[in-house]
Amino acid sequence: MAKIEASIADVNVVKANICVDQSGSVAIRRWSYSLLFVISAVVLVGLSLRLLGARGDLWHDEIWSITLLSPLTSIDQIFWRINHDNNHFLNSMYQYVVGPDAAPLVQRGLSITLGACTIVAAAVISRGRWALIASALLFAVSYPMVHYGSEARGYAGLVLFTLVAVALLERWFDKRGAYSVALAVAVLLGFLSHLTMTETVVVLTVWTAWLSWRRSRSLIVVNREVVQAFLPAFLAVLPLAAAIVVGARLFSFQIGGFSSFSLEQFAVGYGGLIRYLFGLPDWIGGWTCIAVVCVLVSAYAGVSRDRRASLYAIGIVGLPALMAVAHVPNVEFPRYFLVSGTLLLLWAGEMIGRGFDTGGTRRLCAVGILMLVVGGNVALLARFYEHGRGSYSDMVDEMTNSGAATYATNADFRTGMVVDYFAARKDRQASLVPQDKICAGRAEWLILEGDPQKQPEHVEFDCALAYQRAGASTFWGLSGLGWTLYSRRD
Repeated sequence: MAKIEASIADVNVVKANICVDQSGSVAIRRWSYSLLFVISAVVLVGLSLRLLGARGDLWHDEIWSITLLSPLTSIDQIFWRINHDNNHFLNSMYQYVVGPDAAPLVQRGLSITLGACTIVAAAVISRGRWALIASALLFAVSYPMVHYGSEARGYAGLVLFTLVAVALLERWFDKRGAYSVALAVAVLLGFLSHLTMTETVVVLTVWTAWLSWRRSRSLIVVNREVVQAFLPAFLAVLPLAAAIVVGARLFSFQIGGFSSFSLEQFAVGYGGLIRYLFGLPDWIGGWTCIAVVCVLVSAYAGVSRDRRASLYAIGIVGLPALMAVAHVPNVEFPRYFLVSGTLLLLWAGEMIGRGFDTGGTRRLCAVGILMLVVGGNVALLARFYEHGRGSYSDMVDEMTNSGAATYATNADFRTGMVVDYFAARKDRQASLVPQDKICAGRAEWLILEGDPQKQPEHVEFDCALAYQRAGASTFWGLSGLGWTLYSRRD
């Protein structure tokens, strides 16, 4: 009898365990479905924000990329005939296919797609359910990610393939094998997106060497593992590098703009990107942003045993420091710090996610920080959507509405390229009068590049030539040109 009762008790225990397992499985499935729904909603929001950001006229650098394609007779010439830093290969191939007369939304379609994929990549690469949600949300609404994810250039691909390369390198750390080949594909696509993928490769190479050294304390092992990880990537990028070198020897290589290094400009560029990423107010200075970020990331790397902590220290602190020591030019442009910004946003998502996981006061702090970042970026996006990257086609339309027109400007190259582009789209003609021939040419119109709020109502020249203000085009954010249009007073 006792044996029977014991058997019955065992059966009841098994049933109870089955019920617990079933209820646990149901809970896991419900959480997975809820997580999938939330991430899908976040991706949809991010896609919508990028579509809104893709409205309006193309600005100068987008037009420049398209103009570089005009003399080409085949798509392969993109790799060796155009030797210019404004030639972002993937974007150029896309523009070659859709053509210069496509609608702006179509011309920015590749960046929009890659930008939306970046949100998914940020979620996938994050560790922890709450970190997954936080990272996806940050990449979805962060103004620089929306801006470059809606602009017909290569920066959206740079961000996406940086994240993909990090994920694949981590897979290689754990499983080796063919992941180095997949990493090579990601690196190649990153270089095809933008040549500043070099920064990503530098960061990942140093990270690989550091992890190998920390584990083995052997330079031989370090060298072997670095070669194993990145030799396929080197071989994959080699044909692209060869095409660039051959083209440079045949047609030279041009850089669109060059400004010398200064610490003030460095603070404007990197500090400005940090401020934009987190929706911070303008009164917070660039050096303050840099100092706070570097202290927080360095402190985290110092106390954390997490493998990825060293990646964040190298990419967020070390890479910008190296750029400063090397006196890299053009550092006033936030876009040249996008690799560091990508890793910074990923780190922030993980830290917020950990706050959610911990619960209690830390969860409240994480909620507050996430709300502040999202709210700040909503405010930035509102200003971006209001002004965009500038409105140029309306001015060209006004100038050429009555037939062929002549105009002068204080920026012959940039203004001339933009006017020619929009005049051609309208099948009209506008002829540029060079700056040194303004008095002789007596242009009908004058376009002054610069902040319209600082431009006068009237412009007069010593040769009895005067102009009256007729309109203005403003922009806000990371891209655009300010224009003020004047008509000649006869």
